Amino acid sequence: MLGLAQFFFWSLVFLAAYNAFWTFVMVRILSRKAPPPAEDATLPKAAVLLCLRGADPNLTHSLRRLLRQDYPDYKLFIAVDSEKDPAWNIVRQTIAELGATNVVVAPLRQRLKTCSLKCSSLVQLLGDVDDSFEVIVLADADLESHATWLRELIAPMADPMVGATFGNRWFLPGQGWMGSLVRQLCNGPSIVVMLAAQIPWGGSLAIRSSVVKAGNLRDKWAHAIVDDGPVRTVVKQQRMKLQFVPSLLMANREECDLAFAHQFLRRQLTWTSTYVRPWWPALLAYSLGSAAMWAGAVAMAIVCAARGDISEATLFGSGALILSTVVSVLWFILDGSARSVVRRQGELAIPASQSQLFRIPLALSLAVCIHLCASLSATFARRIEWRGVKYEIQGPWKVRMLEDTAIAVTPNPQGVSI
Repeated sequence: MLGLAQFFFWSLVFLAAYNAFWTFVMVRILSRKAPPPAEDATLPKAAVLLCLRGADPNLTHSLRRLLRQDYPDYKLFIAVDSEKDPAWNIVRQTIAELGATNVVVAPLRQRLKTCSLKCSSLVQLLGDVDDSFEVIVLADADLESHATWLRELIAPMADPMVGATFGNRWFLPGQGWMGSLVRQLCNGPSIVVMLAAQIPWGGSLAIRSSVVKAGNLRDKWAHAIVDDGPVRTVVKQQRMKLQFVPSLLMANREECDLAFAHQFLRRQLTWTSTYVRPWWPALLAYSLGSAAMWAGAVAMAIVCAARGDISEATLFGSGALILSTVVSVLWFILDGSARSVVRRQGELAIPASQSQLFRIPLALSLAVCIHLCASLSATFARRIEWRGVKYEIQGPWKVRMLEDTAIAVTPNPQGVSI
């Protein structure tokens, strides 16, 4: 029993050290300041694509920001699910209020059955973009883009080997509902994994037009469930670089309940298991193994203490305590770094409230359980619902729409992030 206790102790210490290493790599990257703005003459003409279905809580705010970018030559192309969609009037009204001329908006004309509705919209929008645009940019409806967002996203393409650039999101819920805290806690490790595996985030993503054409991305989107996974595929196939832009860790302030947090995590992990398949077995094994080691150590500590085996109980319990403490501290360090990035963008990022801090221990336990459930579901489930639409996923390029219902109201008032 003593040998088993020592094995558990050192295994848990190793897991703590491994987490610490990657967290500090991420913190160091996030500490880098954005480079000086590029000269207007060197910036390529950009097309920003925005797909809308349902009225996100901050849609008007996001549209205003996208239409006021400090960028010399860009146009915003918007595809709305239909003219009856609640987003349609919001878009038209915002354009009229701003008197914006660098925007094109149209309803989704063809609802392909071989991909998601978002990918159908992207296929349509790419068809509307002419050859004068050198960069294609994807943005989400909940993106809080600051004035230089587009400049910072495209600037790394001064390196001809960079095929695509991307930012990421950091959840900063104001009230901190339990579901919001769970999603926020799960997001920390996910951005580290996305950095290590070069997994782009489609909410803030730029791709060279030449990469789009050479990789036949439009056809791939016509058979895909999500936008960013295929981008990773075509960039890798052309042996170009995917570059994370640390200054573009974007705040997302939406709230959600536990049910929505689980659905959200399940979707995100399904995208990963579908389009980053070589990484998925290792990611799943690490998640399951870490949780099993920690739970096993706690259980064995209780059993050994009850039997009077104090040395063994101490080793089991110490290992579990070290991992729990280190993981919690690392998350707070990462959260502090993320908030610093948001502040450098000129955005508000106040510290977590006292009530949120008191709920974090419970939220952390729930986050582990919900993440494990979502991981297993993403591994074996073949059907998923996304913004009121049901899909069947048989492979990266084998997607079938099962049910499509129009949205008359916001699908989830608490949070509709994709």
